[in-house]
Amino acid sequence: MKPYLHATLASTIAWAGNIYDLLILTYVYQYIEDTFHVDYVLVSLLFSFGLLGRVIGGTLFGRFSDRYGRKPVLMFTTLGYSAFHGLMAFSPNVIVLFIARLFEGIFMGGEWTAGTVVAYESAPVSIRGVLTGIVQSGYGIGYALTGAMYIYFSPFIAQDWRIFLATGTFPLLLVPYMKLKVPESKTVRVSKVKVEYKDYLNLILKSTMAMAGMFVAYFSVFGNYPTFAEKLIGISASTLGLTLLVSNLGLAISFIVFGRLADRINVRKLIISALVTLTASLFFTVPGFVNLGPLASIIATVIYASSCGFWPLIPLLLAHSVPMEVRGLLSGMSYNIGGLVGGIAEVVTGMAMQYMGIVGMAKIIDIINLVALITVFISVITWPRAAIHSS
Repeated sequence: MKPYLHATLASTIAWAGNIYDLLILTYVYQYIEDTFHVDYVLVSLLFSFGLLGRVIGGTLFGRFSDRYGRKPVLMFTTLGYSAFHGLMAFSPNVIVLFIARLFEGIFMGGEWTAGTVVAYESAPVSIRGVLTGIVQSGYGIGYALTGAMYIYFSPFIAQDWRIFLATGTFPLLLVPYMKLKVPESKTVRVSKVKVEYKDYLNLILKSTMAMAGMFVAYFSVFGNYPTFAEKLIGISASTLGLTLLVSNLGLAISFIVFGRLADRINVRKLIISALVTLTASLFFTVPGFVNLGPLASIIATVIYASSCGFWPLIPLLLAHSVPMEVRGLLSGMSYNIGGLVGGIAEVVTGMAMQYMGIVGMAKIIDIINLVALITVFISVITWPRAAIHSS
C-alpha cells in the first residue's frame, strides 16, 4: 500500500477515536450528575473543557508539527488523548475528572492538526480533496461508533457507565502502526524559513469564523441530542443509538463525497448548497418550534448530519491558501478556536436546559444554530481568492 494511504488510514482512525472520546461523554451526563453530585450546567462545562484544551493543543502541537514533523506529533498526541480519556473514565472525584478532560482536549487538538496535515501533504495534489474528506469521515465514524456501543451497553449502562466511557482508550493500539507505516511530510525546510504570520490574519479570521459557525451548529445539536431526543422527542435508548449510528455513517460518507466533489467543483458553491439543506432540516431535527413527532425528527436528523459533510472543505480552503511553513499552526489554531466557540454554545444550551427546561433549550438551539449557519455563509462568500499551494 502506498505511503500516503497509510497516512490517510492512520489519520482517519485516530480522528475517529478522537471524536468517539469527545462525544461519548454526552451519553453519560445523567450518571456523571448522579455520581459527582453536579448539575447539567457543570456537565456542559465539562464537555467544553475538552474544547478549550483543543485550542491549546491545536496551537501548541500545530507549531511543533511545523517545526519537528507531523508524524511524531501524531503519535504522541494519539497516545496522550487516549490515556487521559482512560483517566477521566475512572476519575475518583470531579476535580480529577475536569483536569483529565482538559488534558485530553489538549492532545485531541494536536492529533487533528498533525493527522489532517500529514495526510494532506503526503497525497498527490490531484486527490487531496477526497483524501482530506476521507480523514474527516473519521468524525462520522467515531460518532457512529458511540451509537453502536450505546446500543450494546444500554441495558446495563447504569451499572457500567465507567466501562462504557473507558472504551475510548482503543486508539492506543494505533501508535505502533503509525510508527511503522506512516510517512513523514517534507518538513525539513520549515524551521529554516522566516514566516510573517500577520500576512495571514485575514485568512485566520475567515477560517476561524467559518469553523466557529460550523462547530456551534453541530455541537448545539449533537452535544445535547441524547438529552432532548429522549426527553422531548420521546425515542427509546435503542432508537437513539440507532439514529446516531445511521446519521453519522451518513456523515462519514458525505465527508468523502464532498471531498471528492471538491476536486472537481467550486468549493464555495458546495458549501453554500450544504448550508441550504442544513437550514431546511434544522427546525425538524430540533423541534423547538415545530414538532411533527419522532419519525419526522429522526429523518431530519439523518439529513442534517449528512449535510455536515462539507465541514472538511473549510480546512481544505485554508490548506490550499497557505504555504507549508504555517499550515500546521494555522490549521490547528483556526479549527480548534472554532471548536472552543462551539463549546461555549454548549454551555449556553446547558444553562437553557437548567433554567428554561427542555423546550426552552430546543428553542435556543434552533436560534443559535441559525445564526451560526449565517456566519459560515458570510465567511465563505467573502473568502479571499488565493492561489493553491502545491507543497
